[in-house]
Amino acid sequence: MFRKLCKYEFKSIVRTLGPIYLAVIAVSIINMFVGVGSLTNDYYDTFLNNFSFGKNLLQLVETVSLFAYFGVMVALSVLTLIVIIQRFYKGLLSDEGYLMFTLPVKPWMLITAKGITAFVISLASGVTAAISIMLLILGAAGPGEFINAITSPQLWAAVNRGLSEIPFWPLLALELLVLAIVSGLSQLYHLYFSMALGHLANKHRIMMSVVAFIVTSMLLSFLSGLMMILFGISIDSFSNMTESMSNSQAIMFIMNVTFLGSIVYSFIELAVFFFGTERILSKHLNLE
Repeated sequence: MFRKLCKYEFKSIVRTLGPIYLAVIAVSIINMFVGVGSLTNDYYDTFLNNFSFGKNLLQLVETVSLFAYFGVMVALSVLTLIVIIQRFYKGLLSDEGYLMFTLPVKPWMLITAKGITAFVISLASGVTAAISIMLLILGAAGPGEFINAITSPQLWAAVNRGLSEIPFWPLLALELLVLAIVSGLSQLYHLYFSMALGHLANKHRIMMSVVAFIVTSMLLSFLSGLMMILFGISIDSFSNMTESMSNSQAIMFIMNVTFLGSIVYSFIELAVFFFGTERILSKHLNLE
């Protein structure tokens, strides 16, 4: 049943965001040859050298393609956020919630399905944006220069030298990946928790959800600042522990402690938001 919930969510979200993904890639490809690519490499200047109207037309097309690119990138980020919020609010906190809560599943499964699909869709939007940026870089540098740059022995030698300075970099990379996943889920469930809190109000529930998000964000900022102060105080004890270490080992130790501390903090946030949302939907749900 859980798999069916996720499949249903994916289908609903992809129908909305799929076209904008295709639009971002299409506009990026156009900019490779007309927008950024043309402005950087003057692809068409020789061809249009004897046609003044052609140059004016090209300048217009370059300008329009650049504006179109920024437009679809903004639309990608805004639509992703709107769809994530809409799928949770309409799916569980509005009329559609009557149907969802009659399914033979626990509320935590509904919340988990929403969170997993929203996280995957956020990743998909990020990957789409990264691909579009790579296409622009490819167009600006030119295919030949780009391939030569990424296959340069000097580049990879410099990368190997840098990694050799951090002997346990795979561990740091793994910790950074875990931190990105946990913090990303925490931010999603922060939105869900705020909407669930706002739904407890009898009137103006959307506005109260915004207020709940602002208040919880301020509280989190205060706690984060407090943690930073405590971490700053602990730096002295860290410095004593790292006196006998080399510079690379000391940096590795401090980064390891920082990543682990951030993971624990983000995991606590995630747990509070997830179980807080689950309790509200389980015990205090009001769809009227």
